[in-house]
Amino acid sequence: MDDLTRSFYWMAFQLAFMEKKGDEFQDFFASIMEKRYSADFIRVRPWGNVGDQKNDGHLKSERVLFQCYAPNELTSARCIAKIDEDFNGALPHWREHFDTWVFVHNSKAGLGPEVTAKLLDLDQKHPDLSVTQWGYEELRQRVFSLDEPTLASLLGPVPSRQSMTELGLADLAPVLDQIARLPEVAEPDLRPVPADKLERNLLSDPVATLLRAGMHRAPLVRKYFAYNPRLQDQIAGSFGAEYQRLRAGSGTPDDIFMALQRYAGGASLSAPNHQTAVLACLAFFFEECDIFERPEPPEST
Repeated sequence: MDDLTRSFYWMAFQLAFMEKKGDEFQDFFASIMEKRYSADFIRVRPWGNVGDQKNDGHLKSERVLFQCYAPNELTSARCIAKIDEDFNGALPHWREHFDTWVFVHNSKAGLGPEVTAKLLDLDQKHPDLSVTQWGYEELRQRVFSLDEPTLASLLGPVPSRQSMTELGLADLAPVLDQIARLPEVAEPDLRPVPADKLERNLLSDPVATLLRAGMHRAPLVRKYFAYNPRLQDQIAGSFGAEYQRLRAGSGTPDDIFMALQRYAGGASLSAPNHQTAVLACLAFFFEECDIFERPEPPEST
């Protein structure tokens, strides 16, 4: 697996972790576990009026019971109530089958102090059990222990460096046509991109890898726009406006990059040639300083 492919998989995992909620997140977790542990992991689903008896999955060899919680908004009070309900609800049905109870959540930033204290209290009150949590890092480690074909079956196909070099003008057309239908805004700032822009924007290594790969094909986007400079200005303005909207939120630079990827490519980026075209477009507008921040000029003395 080359570095570009790995970076695309990293982005696909990030998007899935952040966007999947409720039952969809639970299914994603179970798929990860099935691919990582095969038959050793048992996916449990609600069954008639019995439900799932507070069991969202069981790892047999390690005697671990899992419970997932992925709301749209994680609040301490609701999270603590959910932990109480699920842990105490599991004991009558599954106690003889588990030694570790794991609360699986979708908070990339981690759990708050009150929720952490609740888990620690349960762990202390039940010395014969281990009570713990899994979040972003625990799932990331298991996802990236998979081989490439299994990763593709989980996250979908992604481009390689070879597919990046094979990108042609025809691949760009549907992406640029889609962006061109967005509202037109004022003319953007098109000064040349500073060399240290990646560092200025605090982008992670995987995103930097994606952008550097896209920059190799940015001249193809420039060639496309040579025949329609007004279209370039229109799309640049749309990108710039969307970037400013995202920047006003609470997302990290990486979150903003992924949101721009969806903005340019639509809801689905399943086809690798489509993904490479989107990446080339993002890299082009990154170079042109329509998206992300340019470093401040040095102060004159």
